[in-house]
Amino acid sequence: MKRPRPSTTYTRRQAIAALAGISMALAAPHRLRAASTPQRLRLAFIGVGGHGRANVLNLADHELVAFADVDDVRASEIYAQFPAVPHYRDYRALLDRHAKSIDGVVVSTPDHLHLTMGRAVIDAGKHLYLEKPLAPTLWECRELRRAAESSRVKTQLGVHGHGFEALRVLREWLDAGAAGRVESVVLWSDRMKPRDFVHADAPAAGVAVPATLDWSLWLGPRHARPYSPLYAPNRWRNWWDFGAGPLTDIGVHMFDVLQFALDLPSPELVAAETADRSAFTAPAWSRVEWRFAAASNRGPLSVTWIGGHRDGVLVKPDTVPGLPAELLTKTDNGIAFVGTEGTLFIPDMRASVRPRIFPLEREREFMAALPPRRLPRPVGGHHQDWIDAIRQDRPASAPFSYGAPLTETVILGTLAQRTGKPVRWNADELRVLDNPEAAALIRPPG
Repeated sequence: MKRPRPSTTYTRRQAIAALAGISMALAAPHRLRAASTPQRLRLAFIGVGGHGRANVLNLADHELVAFADVDDVRASEIYAQFPAVPHYRDYRALLDRHAKSIDGVVVSTPDHLHLTMGRAVIDAGKHLYLEKPLAPTLWECRELRRAAESSRVKTQLGVHGHGFEALRVLREWLDAGAAGRVESVVLWSDRMKPRDFVHADAPAAGVAVPATLDWSLWLGPRHARPYSPLYAPNRWRNWWDFGAGPLTDIGVHMFDVLQFALDLPSPELVAAETADRSAFTAPAWSRVEWRFAAASNRGPLSVTWIGGHRDGVLVKPDTVPGLPAELLTKTDNGIAFVGTEGTLFIPDMRASVRPRIFPLEREREFMAALPPRRLPRPVGGHHQDWIDAIRQDRPASAPFSYGAPLTETVILGTLAQRTGKPVRWNADELRVLDNPEAAALIRPPG
């Protein structure tokens, strides 16, 4: 383990000028300590390879106190870019040695580590930005939510599309009746890519652990097994023990759009059609349907996810009401809100651009009398929202009270995938009805 050096100030560019006047009169432990400057927080990062690298760079205007990563190779680029920042393999050493000198922690690790690491950060009284999904099982999601709500830390789930202005535009347009009454939503995605897919009916055969990887720390709370490159560093997501397949990877982004736009409750029923099911890995392709009860602003709603590849060919909807066939053909990721008056369409897995309305006659009619802007627009993106929540002592825009129900809804789809049977869910009691196989999957393995 590398001996820690004194925490240093490391700035990639000048702090955003607009933040310069924010008061630092914050005395409570959950707020900024006096050692932090008005412009910057003191941050630590657990997991700095892969998407973790992007999180470091997005927050590099702040004081980077320490890094932790179990994989020296994946972390090497960030370590080289910020050589003055001490780094560790074990996140517990980071928390032990720097607890008094950090305000917040960003966790960007495989999903199965989220509960263990996230709860440790919360227990230490540090604000937490945790990459999506919140966790790979229903029980773990609920535990993280409980931990967050019993503390005073500011949490943010890393659904970074939540910070897009177009998400607010979508909500305003739907509320104004751009599609009429929404009756169904169709989602499709090109994940998982064939090059990343793993199908297995048994654990992977073990090989020697690379000297640059701490395999025991990578496994964390999951039961011991030999190392395999079919698990780490890049293919863990398709194994049920570590992730929950492409549905929780991209589905959480897509359901974030739906949750924000439609205020979804827990679903009444979830059912799935999939490729060959396995007790070990997620399917190559699937079609999953969620059914939601009627609400004050709409009737009953069905949401359909179609994703993956069958025989090397991307699986897509055959048709989407109102959507031109050529647009469906050329779009690999899409979200379509189908209503009584038209279809609102976003050609992405997030609300990254304002929606199109079909038929085009309906779009022209609606655009001629746009509704007023009534929702506040985000400033500075999803990471900045978390930073501002800490400074202003307010909830972030996607705290765990939002992220847990969101992730749970998506995970229910994986239970339908895994069992091949409908899933009826009692969210209040954390209980699956009439499906013992799915009920056995509420908690993590081991």
